Amino acid sequence: MRFSAVLASAATASAAVIGRQTNSSAGTAAKLLVGSANRISIVSYDGKEFKVVDNYTDTGVASWMAFKEPNLIYAVDENSADLRLFTYDAASDKLQFVTNSTGSGGVVSLAFTADQKRLVGASYGQGSIDIWDISSGTDLKLLKQLNSTDPVGPNAERQDQNRAHQAILDPSGRFFAVNDLGSDRVLIIDSKDDTFVISNSNSVPAGCGPRHGSWYPIKAEQATHYMVLCELTNQVEVFQVSYNGTGVGFAHTQELSTFGAAFPPANASTAAAGEIAISSDGKNVYVSNRVTGNETDSIAHFKVKQTAAAGGSPCKATAGGIELEFVDSVSSGGTKPRMMSLSKDESILYVGNQDGQDGIVAFTRGEDGKLTAGATLAKSVIGTGEDFGPQYVQQIA
Repeated sequence: MRFSAVLASAATASAAVIGRQTNSSAGTAAKLLVGSANRISIVSYDGKEFKVVDNYTDTGVASWMAFKEPNLIYAVDENSADLRLFTYDAASDKLQFVTNSTGSGGVVSLAFTADQKRLVGASYGQGSIDIWDISSGTDLKLLKQLNSTDPVGPNAERQDQNRAHQAILDPSGRFFAVNDLGSDRVLIIDSKDDTFVISNSNSVPAGCGPRHGSWYPIKAEQATHYMVLCELTNQVEVFQVSYNGTGVGFAHTQELSTFGAAFPPANASTAAAGEIAISSDGKNVYVSNRVTGNETDSIAHFKVKQTAAAGGSPCKATAGGIELEFVDSVSSGGTKPRMMSLSKDESILYVGNQDGQDGIVAFTRGEDGKLTAGATLAKSVIGTGEDFGPQYVQQIA
């Protein structure tokens, strides 16, 4: 099938591609922060191979983390209500536990404020949003907890309660979007003057189950659009956004499948979209497809097409709208690719698979944004058991 063929052809092509990777400067390997069940790891990548250089073993699931320069790591434990703080010694590549504190249970996302003095956590387990004071750099102070009160969606099994799945700061540095998988709403939190209030919420199609999203464009004074990934329907929903002074409104403009027509899931009833990543130049969007029933799961690639308004220019995102167009789909190298992220220079897309053969795969991005599979790190090396492969992967150095 297509997924097996991709791995075979990628193995042949990767040797030539790796030579032009710019993710690591000469003699310096990139350092990745990797979260798995009962383990947080530092993994080096020199453009040719991965190497685990440190493991911090503890109970808990670090399914999301946030790195604050130069050396602070904030880690959730999805199976409890603990937020944990670690330091990272770049010279020795060692992690050191500092402290932990209790907030909402089942937090699965963390996001800094613009000044990085506050940390916002989204709780899938309780449907709440935690606001933390992290300004000291040495302790964790829970300032506030917000609760989504919107009615739940139509999927009785998965939308039994409010389930905040992600918090993400907009380009203006003022508003957070919080995707509530349980209510089919995207909450807008206003952080102005440290108030952190839910200013408004925006609906997405019923039963969508909004999981992760991204403001667009990433590098702008304000966003023009918001893209949200639906875990329950395997759709990407695109919205045009408008700022009204106290909140952000959404207007729906596009809906499309996370699967191209030629790459359907073997089992549509279990398929669950995982992650969305957008290149900073605004030209490429990547989506991970999980639990597809195929031999391996997949990463879908979309290109962003600018559409001009009357009298506008198609070269400027603010001139009109945008449309996503499916380009291709490649094997993720394993199954359940829950999280993926771009390298600092965006030459590589790092993908973490919770299960299957390859725990981490480095995909080289071509000039057109297309992905070519390169080096891999076996799940047996980085994982801690069945379904316990990487759930978080991010370059930090």
